[in-house]
Amino acid sequence: MHIDPTATPVKDVYKLLISTVTPRPIAWVSSIDDQGIVNLAPFSFFNVVSVNPPVLGFSPLLDGTGKSKDTLNNIRNTGEFVVNVVSHHIADAMNQTSAPYEHHIDELQQAGLTAMPSSLVKPPSVKEAMVHYECRLHDLISFGNDPLAGNLILGQICHIHVNDELKDGDRINVSKLDTVGRMEGSYYSTTRDRFAIDRPILD
Repeated sequence: MHIDPTATPVKDVYKLLISTVTPRPIAWVSSIDDQGIVNLAPFSFFNVVSVNPPVLGFSPLLDGTGKSKDTLNNIRNTGEFVVNVVSHHIADAMNQTSAPYEHHIDELQQAGLTAMPSSLVKPPSVKEAMVHYECRLHDLISFGNDPLAGNLILGQICHIHVNDELKDGDRINVSKLDTVGRMEGSYYSTTRDRFAIDRPILD
Protein backbone atom coordinates (compact mmCIF):
# COMPACT_ATOMS: atom_id res chain seq x y z
CA MET A 1 0.00 0.00 0.00
CA HIS A 2 1.04 3.56 -0.68
CA ILE A 3 -0.86 6.09 1.40
CA ASP A 4 -0.91 9.84 0.92
CA PRO A 5 -1.83 11.31 4.33
CA THR A 6 -2.88 14.59 2.72
CA ALA A 7 -5.48 12.76 0.62
CA THR A 8 -6.68 10.38 3.35
CA PRO A 9 -9.41 11.12 5.92
CA VAL A 10 -7.91 12.20 9.24
CA LYS A 11 -9.62 9.39 11.16
CA ASP A 12 -8.07 6.80 8.83
CA VAL A 13 -4.60 8.32 9.28
CA TYR A 14 -5.16 8.22 13.05
CA LYS A 15 -6.15 4.54 12.96
CA LEU A 16 -3.10 3.69 10.84
CA LEU A 17 -0.70 5.51 13.16
CA ILE A 18 -2.00 4.03 16.41
CA SER A 19 -2.06 0.53 14.87
CA THR A 20 1.54 0.61 13.64
CA VAL A 21 3.40 2.78 16.17
CA THR A 22 3.13 0.25 18.98
CA PRO A 23 3.43 -0.36 21.83
CA ARG A 24 3.33 3.23 23.07
CA PRO A 25 4.31 4.20 26.62
CA ILE A 26 1.60 5.95 28.62
CA ALA A 27 2.03 9.32 30.32
CA TRP A 28 -0.55 9.50 33.10
CA VAL A 29 -0.51 13.24 33.60
CA SER A 30 -1.75 15.07 36.67
CA SER A 31 -2.15 18.82 36.32
CA ILE A 32 -3.95 21.60 38.10
CA ASP A 33 -5.76 24.71 36.90
CA ASP A 34 -5.37 28.22 38.28
CA GLN A 35 -8.37 27.62 40.57
CA GLY A 36 -6.80 24.53 42.14
CA ILE A 37 -8.92 21.93 40.34
CA VAL A 38 -6.89 18.76 39.68
CA ASN A 39 -7.06 16.86 36.41
CA LEU A 40 -5.69 13.37 35.68
CA ALA A 41 -5.60 11.90 32.17
CA PRO A 42 -3.57 9.33 30.17
CA PHE A 43 -1.71 10.09 26.93
CA SER A 44 -0.01 7.50 24.73
CA PHE A 45 1.87 9.88 22.44
CA PHE A 46 4.73 9.98 24.96
CA ASN A 47 8.46 9.36 25.41
CA VAL A 48 11.81 10.55 26.77
CA VAL A 49 13.33 13.21 24.49
CA SER A 50 16.45 14.34 26.37
CA VAL A 51 18.66 13.21 29.26
CA ASN A 52 20.82 16.29 29.83
CA PRO A 53 18.68 18.16 30.66
CA PRO A 54 16.13 15.42 31.46
CA VAL A 55 13.02 16.13 29.38
CA LEU A 56 9.83 14.17 28.75
CA GLY A 57 7.52 14.84 25.82
CA PHE A 58 3.88 14.02 25.32
CA SER A 59 1.27 15.28 22.90
CA PRO A 60 -2.39 15.84 23.77
CA LEU A 61 -4.47 15.88 20.60
CA LEU A 62 -7.27 18.34 20.09
CA ASP A 63 -10.63 16.57 20.11
CA GLY A 64 -12.84 15.90 17.10
CA THR A 65 -14.11 19.48 17.13
CA GLY A 66 -10.71 21.13 17.55
CA LYS A 67 -11.18 21.79 21.27
CA SER A 68 -8.20 21.49 23.62
CA LYS A 69 -8.26 19.18 26.64
CA ASP A 70 -8.02 20.21 30.29
CA THR A 71 -4.45 18.93 30.59
CA LEU A 72 -3.23 21.17 27.78
CA ASN A 73 -5.10 24.19 29.14
CA ASN A 74 -3.77 23.61 32.66
CA ILE A 75 -0.14 23.29 31.59
CA ARG A 76 -0.38 26.36 29.39
CA ASN A 77 -1.64 28.34 32.39
CA THR A 78 0.50 26.94 35.22
CA GLY A 79 3.59 25.46 33.55
CA GLU A 80 3.66 22.41 35.84
CA PHE A 81 2.60 18.76 35.68
CA VAL A 82 3.45 15.25 36.90
CA VAL A 83 3.89 12.19 34.70
CA ASN A 84 2.84 9.10 36.66
CA VAL A 85 4.03 5.74 35.31
CA VAL A 86 1.29 3.19 34.61
CA SER A 87 1.88 -0.30 35.99
CA HIS A 88 -0.35 -3.28 35.21
CA HIS A 89 -2.03 -3.29 38.64
CA ILE A 90 -3.45 0.23 38.07
CA ALA A 91 -4.32 -0.11 34.37
CA ASP A 92 -8.06 -0.22 35.06
CA ALA A 93 -7.84 2.96 37.13
CA MET A 94 -5.84 4.64 34.37
CA ASN A 95 -8.49 3.68 31.85
CA GLN A 96 -11.22 5.10 34.09
CA THR A 97 -9.51 8.50 34.05
CA SER A 98 -9.72 8.58 30.25
CA ALA A 99 -13.49 9.11 30.47
CA PRO A 100 -14.72 12.51 29.22
CA TYR A 101 -15.52 13.95 32.65
CA GLU A 102 -16.62 17.55 33.09
CA HIS A 103 -13.89 20.00 34.08
CA HIS A 104 -14.90 20.17 37.75
CA ILE A 105 -14.96 16.37 38.29
CA ASP A 106 -12.04 14.85 40.23
CA GLU A 107 -10.72 11.94 38.13
CA LEU A 108 -8.64 10.60 41.01
CA GLN A 109 -11.73 10.23 43.15
CA GLN A 110 -13.71 8.66 40.30
CA ALA A 111 -10.98 6.04 39.82
CA GLY A 112 -10.50 5.36 43.54
CA LEU A 113 -6.99 6.83 43.56
CA THR A 114 -5.08 8.79 46.17
CA ALA A 115 -3.61 12.26 45.55
CA MET A 116 -0.11 12.51 47.02
CA PRO A 117 1.55 15.91 47.46
CA SER A 118 4.45 16.40 45.07
CA SER A 119 7.84 17.67 46.23
CA LEU A 120 8.45 20.67 43.95
CA VAL A 121 5.32 21.26 41.84
CA LYS A 122 1.72 22.03 42.74
CA PRO A 123 -0.06 19.19 40.88
CA PRO A 124 -0.30 16.06 43.05
CA SER A 125 1.16 12.69 42.15
CA VAL A 126 -0.85 9.47 42.02
CA LYS A 127 0.14 7.59 45.18
CA GLU A 128 -0.68 4.20 43.64
CA ALA A 129 1.83 4.76 40.81
CA MET A 130 5.36 3.51 41.52
CA VAL A 131 7.23 6.26 39.64
CA HIS A 132 6.44 9.97 39.37
CA TYR A 133 8.21 12.59 37.26
CA GLU A 134 7.57 16.14 38.44
CA CYS A 135 7.97 18.48 35.48
CA ARG A 136 8.06 22.16 34.60
CA LEU A 137 7.14 23.26 31.11
CA HIS A 138 10.20 23.61 28.88
CA ASP A 139 8.44 24.23 25.58
CA LEU A 140 5.09 23.76 23.89
CA ILE A 141 4.80 23.26 20.14
CA SER A 142 1.39 23.45 18.47
CA PHE A 143 0.82 21.62 15.19
CA GLY A 144 -2.40 23.43 14.32
CA ASN A 145 -5.96 24.13 15.35
CA ASP A 146 -7.75 21.47 13.33
CA PRO A 147 -9.39 18.39 14.90
CA LEU A 148 -6.81 15.83 16.12
CA ALA A 149 -3.92 18.28 15.77
CA GLY A 150 -1.23 17.62 18.37
CA ASN A 151 0.42 19.91 20.87
CA LEU A 152 3.86 18.67 21.88
CA ILE A 153 4.47 19.42 25.55
CA LEU A 154 8.11 19.22 26.60
CA GLY A 155 8.58 19.07 30.35
CA GLN A 156 11.91 19.37 32.13
CA ILE A 157 12.05 16.88 35.01
CA CYS A 158 12.74 18.68 38.29
CA HIS A 159 12.12 15.78 40.69
CA ILE A 160 11.78 12.01 40.43
CA HIS A 161 10.08 9.76 42.97
CA VAL A 162 10.66 6.00 42.72
CA ASN A 163 9.04 3.46 45.03
CA ASP A 164 11.70 1.74 47.17
CA GLU A 165 10.30 -1.66 46.18
CA LEU A 166 11.70 -1.14 42.68
CA LYS A 167 15.31 -0.87 43.81
CA ASP A 168 17.45 -3.72 42.48
CA GLY A 169 21.06 -2.80 43.23
CA ASP A 170 21.84 0.16 41.00
CA ARG A 171 18.97 -0.71 38.64
CA ILE A 172 15.19 -0.59 38.55
CA ASN A 173 13.41 -3.93 38.76
CA VAL A 174 11.37 -3.67 35.58
CA SER A 175 9.46 -6.86 36.41
CA LYS A 176 8.09 -5.25 39.57
CA LEU A 177 7.38 -1.98 37.75
CA ASP A 178 5.37 -4.05 35.23
CA THR A 179 4.44 -1.20 32.89
CA VAL A 180 1.80 -1.42 30.20
CA GLY A 181 1.79 -0.01 26.68
CA ARG A 182 -0.98 1.26 24.45
CA MET A 183 -1.93 -0.62 21.32
CA GLU A 184 -4.87 0.13 19.02
CA GLY A 185 -8.54 0.39 20.00
CA SER A 186 -9.13 -1.01 23.48
CA TYR A 187 -5.95 -3.09 23.49
CA TYR A 188 -2.91 -2.74 25.72
CA SER A 189 0.30 -4.71 26.05
CA THR A 190 2.52 -5.72 28.95
CA THR A 191 6.32 -5.63 29.13
CA ARG A 192 6.56 -9.17 30.51
CA ASP A 193 7.67 -10.87 27.29
CA ARG A 194 11.20 -9.55 26.78
CA PHE A 195 14.27 -10.69 24.84
CA ALA A 196 17.86 -9.47 24.76
CA ILE A 197 20.04 -8.56 21.79
CA ASP A 198 23.60 -7.45 22.50
CA ARG A 199 24.77 -4.36 20.65
CA PRO A 200 27.30 -5.13 17.92
CA ILE A 201 30.98 -4.46 18.66
CA LEU A 202 33.01 -3.15 15.74
CA ASP A 203 36.68 -4.08 15.42
